[in-house]
Amino acid sequence: MNKRMAMLLPFLMLVFLNSQMPHFVQWIEITQLRLESIGGVTLSVNNAQQSYVQLEESEVSIEDFPKRETEKDDTERIQRAVDYCIENDKDLFFPNGSSYILRSVNVEAGLRLVGYGATFILADDQPKFTRMFTTQYRQWENSEDSDYLIFEGMTFDGNAWKQGDFLNYEKEQQFGILFAGSTAEDGMLRGKVLNCTFQNWCADGVHIYTNASVEITGCSAINCFRGGIVASGTPTNITITDYHAEKGQFGKAIDIEIDTEPPGKTNLTIERMLAYSDVDLGTQEGSVVKMTDSTVIGGTTVIYGFKNNITVERSTLGNVEVMNATDCTFNNVTFAVTPSITKDVNGVMVHVIDIFDDLPKDAYQTTFNDCIFERADAGDFLKNAKEVVALNGYYGKLTLNDCTFSSGFTTGYFNFGVAESYLNDVYFDTETAVSMQPLSWARIDKFVLDDVSYGESVTTPFRFLDYMNTKPYATVTFKNMVLDSSQAGYAGADQIGTTKIVSDRLIYVGEDPTEADVPAFKGDTARLYAPVSGSPSEWVAVTSDPIAAEWKVIE
Repeated sequence: MNKRMAMLLPFLMLVFLNSQMPHFVQWIEITQLRLESIGGVTLSVNNAQQSYVQLEESEVSIEDFPKRETEKDDTERIQRAVDYCIENDKDLFFPNGSSYILRSVNVEAGLRLVGYGATFILADDQPKFTRMFTTQYRQWENSEDSDYLIFEGMTFDGNAWKQGDFLNYEKEQQFGILFAGSTAEDGMLRGKVLNCTFQNWCADGVHIYTNASVEITGCSAINCFRGGIVASGTPTNITITDYHAEKGQFGKAIDIEIDTEPPGKTNLTIERMLAYSDVDLGTQEGSVVKMTDSTVIGGTTVIYGFKNNITVERSTLGNVEVMNATDCTFNNVTFAVTPSITKDVNGVMVHVIDIFDDLPKDAYQTTFNDCIFERADAGDFLKNAKEVVALNGYYGKLTLNDCTFSSGFTTGYFNFGVAESYLNDVYFDTETAVSMQPLSWARIDKFVLDDVSYGESVTTPFRFLDYMNTKPYATVTFKNMVLDSSQAGYAGADQIGTTKIVSDRLIYVGEDPTEADVPAFKGDTARLYAPVSGSPSEWVAVTSDPIAAEWKVIE
């Protein structure tokens, strides 16, 4: 080595050591934690070294927190790592392919846990109220919203088969993650669950409880008994995006079942969900629920909508039940109804139960815009299937605009005591297009069919099943309808009774209806397909008859 290089060597060493100082400081701190975990040895970092903390890496690895010999699983080491990260504003990293057995770890706002390819497994035989990661003992309580508590990339395995009996709700409080904020202050606990998987849970994958605002993005679930995503408290803001719920041996995709007192609001947004199991959306008064661009296949979607705003758009749903809805709207939704060989099926059931007197009848309102009702087995209909009703309405008010009922259904729309029904520009290709049955406790006041048309599969355009014995009597109105005479009939003429019929349908005929049997309601017009010059071409029905009405020439 020449003299010039020898003179520069101390300077170069100093530069090198200075550049490595942040890593050296981090090594001292991690070594201190390791020694504390195995022998209670404490090291110190002098003030000069602490000045470099701000330059450290933002992540700390769980590998720097080894399990002690006295610890039977990974719970305590993860808790130590979590506490260190919270105190030092670090993210906790779990290596790809790693696996951990744990019971319950306390977490809080401002923490990020990331572990793409890492798996957390619930220890065997855990008690009912075990939450793998929980904020219940470290609840956010502040007038301002919290920093985010983030879980990213991990798999949470509830180890259901080694927890004892659970299929009768014996372990209904075992959760993968519990977000619970304090209701003593207005500030909400904010959370994010990103690209995580929840599987084999005796109860819930992720559970949102009180005063929490949680975003769940890119996650999946299978075999979560109560649901992959569950909420039971308020106030809550929940956003679910790109969620995939597989069809497993048991469990729902989503279960929103708010039961806290006093009642509170939930703002729930679901976008681009693909679910092969049931979805329950049960919120309390004043809530807003919106589902868009989603698909639920092979499961039932249940919506509870009393004094809530519910909107479903651009989605495909299987069988659906809407209960007590006061403002529920489906826009551009396809309902793919699954039939059965053992029981009759209502594809979409819209009904009011137990609270008839809480609001006026017409305040319970469900609207369908640009919707399609079809069989899930279209193209290869299930043989020996029982009756399948596309849409069954009970009580309240129901509106259909620009909707299509495809073939394969026994009945398109069954009006079972719906106070007001409005069908505007609706096409039916079902065996019976519409059936109507008023009830003494669920009266039908108005039933309007405006611009309704029928396909080749329709054998009965309208079926009367009963009438009111006391006033006010039901009124059925047919208007802006253009039909062939083969589509003008109806069934149940002896069940019209007191029902008032108002009709101005235009019925095209091949010959003079006074000489041929043409069904009609009183007020309908018959018009020849091919008028003959000098001969009558239009007639008006002066009686109602499902086979041969009486007609009078229009001069």
